[in-house]
Amino acid sequence: MSRFPNQFSSFVCAGDSLQVKIDGITYTARIEPDPFADIDDDDCHNLDQSITGCNEYQQRRLINAREAYKRDEWFYCGITLHARHDATGANWDSLESPWRIEANYPDSYNTYLTEVANELLASAVEQVQDKIRELTATA
Repeated sequence: MSRFPNQFSSFVCAGDSLQVKIDGITYTARIEPDPFADIDDDDCHNLDQSITGCNEYQQRRLINAREAYKRDEWFYCGITLHARHDATGANWDSLESPWRIEANYPDSYNTYLTEVANELLASAVEQVQDKIRELTATA
């Protein structure tokens, strides 16, 4: 299974990326800000403990995370995956793009971002290989 050789760091910014070259194709996973996600979109970080159903400790952590979000210490993002055929310059953009992922969330190390990127890579390699087979079959 293909994997990115590096990981996203424990603190990321929009535009940070991972790259790997496989069979003459450069795959890039990039962190993009999610302009449509907000902390108030779900009940997970609700101020009302009866809605979250959390115990006191969990609720305090959620409130702390909410406050950190309001201070722009973490954000919601998507991970986009792009592929570029090195020999021809052909590009495949946004092969996969999950959104509403928490980046720099308090007490996390962003390991999930790399896990998602590696899952996307496995799927993207198959997609690109299929596209190349289609192109060479019609040439």
